[in-house]
Amino acid sequence: MSDFTSDSYRQSADEAVPNAATVSGTREIPAWAISLAVHIVVLLMLRSIIYVATGPETDNLITSVVDEFDERDYKFDVTVQDMVGNSSEANTLTSSQAAAQVVNQNQQDQIKRELEEDILEIEAPPINEITQPPAADLTSVVETTGTSEKTGGVEGSIDRMTYEVINSLKERETLVVWLFDESGSLAIRRNEIADRFENIYGQLDSLKAERNSPLKTAIVGFGQDIHFYTPEPITDIGKAVNLVRGIKDDDSGKEMAFSAVGQVVNKWKRFRSARDKHNCMIVLVTDERGDDFEHLEAVAAMCSKTGFRVYCIGNSSPFGREKGYVRYQYSDGYEVDVSVDQGPESVRMEVLDLPYWGARGVDSGRISSGLGPYALTRLCAETGGLYLIAQDSRGKQFDVALMKEYLPDYRPMRFYEQDVTRSATKMALLTAAEGTRLSRVSAPTIRFRADTDNVLRTEATEAQKAAAILGQRVTEIVTQLEAGEKDRDKLKEPRWQAAYDLAMGRALALQARAMGYNLMLAQMKVAPKAYEKEGDNTWTMIASAEIQTGPMIRKIVTRATEYLSRVVDDHQGTPWAYLAELELERQMGWAWEESYVNYAETGQMNGNNEPKKGVQFLEEVDPKTGKKKLVPRPKPPSL
Repeated sequence: MSDFTSDSYRQSADEAVPNAATVSGTREIPAWAISLAVHIVVLLMLRSIIYVATGPETDNLITSVVDEFDERDYKFDVTVQDMVGNSSEANTLTSSQAAAQVVNQNQQDQIKRELEEDILEIEAPPINEITQPPAADLTSVVETTGTSEKTGGVEGSIDRMTYEVINSLKERETLVVWLFDESGSLAIRRNEIADRFENIYGQLDSLKAERNSPLKTAIVGFGQDIHFYTPEPITDIGKAVNLVRGIKDDDSGKEMAFSAVGQVVNKWKRFRSARDKHNCMIVLVTDERGDDFEHLEAVAAMCSKTGFRVYCIGNSSPFGREKGYVRYQYSDGYEVDVSVDQGPESVRMEVLDLPYWGARGVDSGRISSGLGPYALTRLCAETGGLYLIAQDSRGKQFDVALMKEYLPDYRPMRFYEQDVTRSATKMALLTAAEGTRLSRVSAPTIRFRADTDNVLRTEATEAQKAAAILGQRVTEIVTQLEAGEKDRDKLKEPRWQAAYDLAMGRALALQARAMGYNLMLAQMKVAPKAYEKEGDNTWTMIASAEIQTGPMIRKIVTRATEYLSRVVDDHQGTPWAYLAELELERQMGWAWEESYVNYAETGQMNGNNEPKKGVQFLEEVDPKTGKKKLVPRPKPPSL
């Protein structure tokens, strides 16, 4: 800059001298005037140079505000980034809106800090009330840092929680609230955790001096009601163990999990104040999804705003289903499986609820999703916690690491709904899936008593009535799904690709079977088949690779096979591929097979009746005679 200024000065002076000489030819000008003129010219030139080089100061101020906002964009965890990023149009702000939000947020943060400095201890609100955060908080995008992890049972889950607690204590003092489901099915798990308590806290050397312990513990239980077993957090680990073991079973069948989390935050949010800054962790122990998940939005926003991390030690969700199973143990050690609400793993059911007609027994409630139930998993994810799978399905299981490529959308529900409405394919799938849940599709019998031709015709006619209902329902489902077929190639997420292809494949396969079934019955009524073996009295439809019922059905079978094969090829090792394989392993045509059934011995009147399931009995001693007797075992309590 100095060199450029010197050159300019010399050039200006050289130009100024001749001009002065010319003027002096007519009238002499004082030397000081010439010097003044030269200096004024130089100063004007310097001013223009400086102005151009620096530019207006106000431009820098506006740019700095916008740039600062860009650095604060919300980000999702890398494990779900491909699916649930914040690229939605609903999240896009103009530069002026963004700048205004930052300025406003700075003012709010200052007011919040001033209020926190004077915050007072408050009484816990009534059980049925949850403080609702502002409406804007319920729809904001929260950073997602946690997903489902399979850690190896209760022991592995507790070891992982120990690691989380130790890391928290490295930062600052920590409050851990253990929130236990009081259901009878959780009694064993509660005791297992109590057994591990001393191992958790024993790894923390600082607990030797209780008064100075940086770790505080609270024990809370919930069922239909919420119980604070520690009115205030404690440091006595022995007392905490006894409190957990003393939790009584709640037989109401209600699990108000989200209300309980909300009450915990309301009661102990003062530990997050500026004056008493603790890390706060809630460890929710349950085997169900929670009955009050309508509070998910409010509770997730509350936990995120106050800084409470939520972890869950729970069960895996059944794949695409609400109902799963928990194991109930009677006092004598006898165990049974009880159906409870454990899913689904996504916002809405994305899998058709259709029967596997004539195939080997398939209980969809025993097929694991490899993930936790949606509402609880999302609460953990949005608050920076984890859903730890302490117990997976007793049926088919899948690799949790692989399932991370097929994660549901854990953003607020409104983003999920917006995404669905923009896709004809997704909308068609959800409409069809919801329809199969609200109106269950049932498959007619495949076995027919045929002592005589007239008995066979009577049974076939009754079966055709059921087949007509099935045919109408499955045609509606196929039509609903076909409404989204044109946009199928626009799907980018593997989860939605697999879900739609499986739905189309299964619906088409069921349609082919239903049409073929009806035609096979019609043919049998017109011309009953003769038995090859004397004495046989029953005809059963069995799966066959041969399509005996015409080219239209063969065309449907071809389409179904194409969809199902694509699922198997593109999504190996997933629940979608497993269900597609089950559908493909049984041929879609029908054939007749004869057999003999002793109906008098079985107590059945016709081929449509299924054998009755045996009643489970309990051995008791008659107090009058002292003899042992068998009595029907009581049903398990509501879980």
